[in-house]
Order: sequence, then C-alpha cells, then structure tokens
Amino acid sequence: MTPGRLIDATPVIDDWWLLRLEWRAGRPAPGQWLWIDLNGQRLCLPIRDADTGEGWVAGILPGACLPDGLRPGLTVSVSALQGQAVQPRADDTLLIIGENLGVGPAIALAERHADQTRLALLGGRHGIPGRLVPSRFFVPALSEVAIAGLTALEQAGVPARVALDEERPGVHEGSVIELTSRYLGDTPADQRDGLRVIAFGPWQSLHPFRQGAAANVGEAEWVELPSR
Repeated sequence: MTPGRLIDATPVIDDWWLLRLEWRAGRPAPGQWLWIDLNGQRLCLPIRDADTGEGWVAGILPGACLPDGLRPGLTVSVSALQGQAVQPRADDTLLIIGENLGVGPAIALAERHADQTRLALLGGRHGIPGRLVPSRFFVPALSEVAIAGLTALEQAGVPARVALDEERPGVHEGSVIELTSRYLGDTPADQRDGLRVIAFGPWQSLHPFRQGAAANVGEAEWVELPSR
C-alpha cells in the first residue's frame, strides 16, 4: 500500500459517492480496481475514470459502504492496480451488466462504447447512481418488467434497464441477474449468439450465473470484484 490523498469526496444521486484519488502510475480502465484504506476501513474502489495528465483516478461507491468523515485532503493508503482492463473489440455487440459495486465500471464502459452497446443492465441493493427516466429505447424482451432508463446513458444513445431490491416506477423489483436471465430467455437465439456479455459485480453474485449465461451467448467475460 502506498500513501496518497483523497482529492474529492462528493455525494451523487441515491447516496452514492464519487471518490477521486491522487494517481501517478499508468492509466487504469474499467475492469481494474484498487484497494484503499480510508479512515481505518479497507474498500474496493472499481475504476470509473482517470486522468493521468491531471494525476487522478475516480470511482463511485454506495454510501452504505463508506466510513464517516470523508473530506478532500484526507490521507489514504492505495494499492497497486488489481485486475485487467476490459477491452472490447471493434466489432463486438455488447450486453453490459453491473451489479452493486460493478455499477460504476459498467456505466463507464457503456459510455465509452456507446455505439457497440445493445443494452446495459444495472442495479442491486444500493440503489442506482443516476437519474431514472422513461427510456426512449424499446426493449421487447423486458417491456413488461422494466421501462426506465438512465439519463446519462440515454443521452449517450445507450439503452439501459434497472433492477433494484425495492419497488420504483419503471424498475424491475429483483436482481440484475434475474433481469438478465429474462432478457436472454426472451431474445431470439440468432441475436444472443452475436452478443458479448461483460459483467461486473461481486464474485458471489456472478459465480452462479456464469455457466448458464455463457451457454446462451457468443462470448462472456466476468469482472469479479470483492464484495467491498
């Protein structure tokens, strides 16, 4: 672990927080993450954004996972980069999944590859770090269970659907994995065969889903994160 500094700690929608840290190493990308020791607590910070010119990395975390007393200038300890950057090919058609801590990197990947993303499925037990709106994109396989999209992804031209543990208008009440299984089950085989699934989430939630999903799509990649 290396000493560092918390540049920014800003609350965003639904009690998620943007954390921005000093960073002078190579440029990280979604799929990678850091361990950080913050106010006596060790956290997994999945990479959402970075600027090596300005010298920072950023991720978003649910407030429920964070200690009290966050403030800019706080001293932290930061690990080396963990994991591997996800690198879609130019001809991939993407189904991007983000559950719990995986929501931030899933949104980041969808924004960076908007033209290739057929659908992003997001959510979990911590709410969603973005504004929900009625989606302008029709997703036939999910039209009866979820119709709300995410403002940032709508503006980028990316269809998205949300699953949460609580009832909200236009949102599937249940798990992201349930919503994904519904989508794949109601999508014609010739369309599934052309998909590359990229899923970000805690290993314990993704692990039971891996075998079934991999059998139903052309290719699947799993970014398994520590639970916190």
